[in-house]
Amino acid sequence: MEKVGNRVAAGQTGEYQIKRANYVIDRYLLPHLGNDQTHRIVKAQYLGRMAEACFELALGRRRPDDKDHYSNKRLKLSGNLMEDLFRVSFNRLARDVKYQLERANMRNRDLNVITVVRADVLTERLGHPLATGNWVGGRAGVSQLLDRIDYMASLSHLRRVISPLSRAQPHFEARDLHPTQWGRICPSATPEGPNCGLVKNFAQMVEVSTDVFDVNGLKQTLYNLNVVHVAPHTMNLEETYDTYATELEAMEEEVEYNEGA
Repeated sequence: MEKVGNRVAAGQTGEYQIKRANYVIDRYLLPHLGNDQTHRIVKAQYLGRMAEACFELALGRRRPDDKDHYSNKRLKLSGNLMEDLFRVSFNRLARDVKYQLERANMRNRDLNVITVVRADVLTERLGHPLATGNWVGGRAGVSQLLDRIDYMASLSHLRRVISPLSRAQPHFEARDLHPTQWGRICPSATPEGPNCGLVKNFAQMVEVSTDVFDVNGLKQTLYNLNVVHVAPHTMNLEETYDTYATELEAMEEEVEYNEGA
């Protein structure tokens, strides 16, 4: 724990380093498994399963995963991106409200909603990424002006799939056609030049599933495949739902911490 604290809070006191290390492990390490100290055993089991997969690969007991297989990919749709942006922006607003309340209390001032809740904080944090395309998490070009040259150009722009890989690197396997793209990605609609194969378009009849309606049926299918539910069922813990925004919050706090230092 001391090594983790020295890494995440270098130059601080030992007590603060331990406190910061515990906070980082509970909040930002595998947040989809839980954000409480009681979930650490679950995270340890998850890390152990990851290590087991690495050992099996090194011993030749399993094949390496195909990172270009579309079952190993995730689409970030507009709703997910806006959720990430709003969550980080709202957390910034909450921290600003807390600061304004503490300052008003120290100066013995009367509380005023207009001065405590500054509307421009949330508006600026939402408007700037939408205007520039620079999203939370260091992503660029997320929001773009819709191509309105003609109707077909607008449809093509709305159905575009952009890879986050660097255009300066070859990435031959990522640019090539993959068999799992059949029926999902158009094999010919891709630009020339450095974006070739990294900027793609949906197939004509593709449908993106955004939710699993029959959750119980999905769980029953997993049980029929002999999938063992290690946690939280065996530990009497409640299931938690978290998103990628927790990692974005960690990045935002890390930037603020470095600027303060």
